Amino acid sequence: MHTITRSEQETIDLAIKCANTLVPRDVVLLHGELGTGKTCFVRGLCQGLGGDPSQVHSPTYTIVHEYEIASGNRLVHIDAYRLKGEEELDSIGLEDLLADTRSIFAIEWPSKIEGSLPTNAIKITIEHVGRQERLITMCQSDSGDMA
Repeated sequence: MHTITRSEQETIDLAIKCANTLVPRDVVLLHGELGTGKTCFVRGLCQGLGGDPSQVHSPTYTIVHEYEIASGNRLVHIDAYRLKGEEELDSIGLEDLLADTRSIFAIEWPSKIEGSLPTNAIKITIEHVGRQERLITMCQSDSGDMA
């Protein structure tokens, strides 16, 4: 699925719609250059999942942020940008995090750790196509386009 958003709010609104399809243990992989709106998209996911989007900030330096969402679940936001590779995943406890049956995951810069991620993740690519416009492409990693 391809969508063009023309503002931060449109990106958030698209993420809210996406959130309505997510269930615990789903993994959303966010690809895109710096400044394309990956964290903005996570804000929309958090809002759509019943959490407080004002809590969402880029976890670039802390690597992992966790946000309480509806039904006692949580959104785990991981930014792999500063990781040098999969060998550093033990330091953030990724294996234990992914085993949590109450969590939905949003992972920025997943290419740095892709060998350790589930193959059935939802892949979202965000690209600049203008000053405010973003091309957002969503697909299921192992089975083609999302319905």
